[in-house]
Amino acid sequence: MRIAAIWAAAAFLAVGGATSPPSQAATAPRPRAELGIELPTLGIAYRKYHYRWPVTRRMYFSSAVMADIRDNLHASYVRTGWIPEWVERERKRPWLHENQALDTICSSGLRVMLIVPTHVVPPSMNRLADDVKRFLAHYTKREFGCIRWAELGNEADLRDNGFADVQAYAAYYERIAPIVASFGVRVITSGVSGADRPWTATLAMLLRKAKPPPPLDGFGFHPYGIPARDLAAQMEQMREAARGDAATAAPIYVTEIGRSDPTELYRTIVALARQTPALTIYEYRAQPNDAPADAAYGLKDHPALYEAVKNAWADISAGSYRAPERRAVQLPAAGSGTARDCTASANRSGLDCSRR
Repeated sequence: MRIAAIWAAAAFLAVGGATSPPSQAATAPRPRAELGIELPTLGIAYRKYHYRWPVTRRMYFSSAVMADIRDNLHASYVRTGWIPEWVERERKRPWLHENQALDTICSSGLRVMLIVPTHVVPPSMNRLADDVKRFLAHYTKREFGCIRWAELGNEADLRDNGFADVQAYAAYYERIAPIVASFGVRVITSGVSGADRPWTATLAMLLRKAKPPPPLDGFGFHPYGIPARDLAAQMEQMREAARGDAATAAPIYVTEIGRSDPTELYRTIVALARQTPALTIYEYRAQPNDAPADAAYGLKDHPALYEAVKNAWADISAGSYRAPERRAVQLPAAGSGTARDCTASANRSGLDCSRR
């Protein structure tokens, strides 16, 4: 009799005979972000610091580094870029260094978020467009399926990065985005430095009004200077800025964030884990020409930061991340985690920039 009653109740609920009050209705959580780690520009050699390509390759692009990023930091992709015209510097074997770096990344099972350059020397949009087309034609064939996203530029809201205003960036985006998308790569706007909502809102409006509107899979965001406790609210405000008067908007991608304090880094990852499709941590190891503020973010240079990333992602995966202070460890003499010098952006994307 008891079994029959249970089956009857189950059947009643299955056909909708009873519903939970609205206040008790389950809300599906946002999907968990993919985690990425920042690497230097493909093929770069720091000759001024006596780092030639074999040294750079060993420190940043070796199989051991990829295994560490994949297995210990739990990342599924790396963020990197290339500099136009480097093919001219490798006259004997064009793209040799880029081939070696991307072969190692992609054969490890990691994917790539690619920073697309924003200018060449001498400046020429046609020349840049040709370079982007050649690069993607080569690498989407050579590393099929490996390049997942392309971020068009880096912190383009900073005027020192080459754009006089958001209108100038929109013109660049409208020209380059269709080329990128034609290779099956998802396109993201340049990550803005901090919560630059007016710039994002204006860009979103310009791209919606373009004829035809260019491909757009997301808006980039670098939430430097924003405490972890405020990130959820800032992400919602950035979504509103991107949406404007439209019914919907492309998602907000956190394409770069670094912290010099391990507890704040842990809390940042936890806060953003279900707020964005992809979350890139800056950076795997400090680069030789990093400014001191940027060098403070290097995970391999500061073991406590490295452990914070490991712990945060492991706890998020296990669903046990409500008390970050129990997991993150303090890094002696760490800074606040909010300082941001733009020098590293120049190193990664071939752009000139300065402190905002």
